[in-house]
Amino acid sequence: MGFALLTEICFRHSYFADNCFRDLRLLLPQQTVTEMRRYGLLFRRLPDRIVVLFNAAGTDRQTLLQERITLLFELHLQDQYFYNYTALQQTDVPGTMLLFSNQREYASGKLHRQALVSADDLIPASTTDGGISARPFARIVLTLTPDLLPVYEISFAAKATRWSYFLMSNDLASLAKPSIVDARGTIQFAAPQQITLPDGKRVYTLISEQALTLSQRSAYTFQLVEGGGDSEQYRTIIQALPSPDITAVSGAGIAVYDRTQAYSEIFLY
Repeated sequence: MGFALLTEICFRHSYFADNCFRDLRLLLPQQTVTEMRRYGLLFRRLPDRIVVLFNAAGTDRQTLLQERITLLFELHLQDQYFYNYTALQQTDVPGTMLLFSNQREYASGKLHRQALVSADDLIPASTTDGGISARPFARIVLTLTPDLLPVYEISFAAKATRWSYFLMSNDLASLAKPSIVDARGTIQFAAPQQITLPDGKRVYTLISEQALTLSQRSAYTFQLVEGGGDSEQYRTIIQALPSPDITAVSGAGIAVYDRTQAYSEIFLY
């Protein structure tokens, strides 16, 4: 009969257009390697998931799950910009890590407590539990019991930020009544505010009045326009504004920001 699926763990992230998260390196402690050999299990690491197979010629799935084997996987983050686009309140990154497990209360079909990975899943990084390193990005503790699901998901949410557009060039700075409009008419931006950049330059910024979800394929279409109002037409200056660059983090407009919220900055020239 060959090998059959025992279970798989899929990594999901709503920032990406295909909802798949691939930037994780996986390590197996020696204890897990030994247990898998003992029970004839095979491990496959696909780009966005972990697959565990069993030898269907030697046993059946339900018999194997009576053994209550515990498998440990360590995940190491390979994307240096992960925290720029991910909604995870991990204030002590060096001192904490994520724990995913079916040994405790978890959301339906997930290996974390809520529907999305949250601060509830963080534990002190000094907890080793037989792992390889003292501080991986995350640890998966999977116990093979009769209620083991064939598929689990670990799902991360994209961060939502207030978007700040800075009018940097002289031409944009000279606009009489600049504003940003949403092609769908649902997102509003505040009136321009003048701020001082770190180099002393004074520029105008327009900030969204609500937090907008970051995405690899943006759901928003914003335009920079001049004029407009009850009795006049506006003139389109930039037909399609860029989305935030997740590789850049700046505090250029900190004086006008609400410090309780996150901001993304886009500089227009």
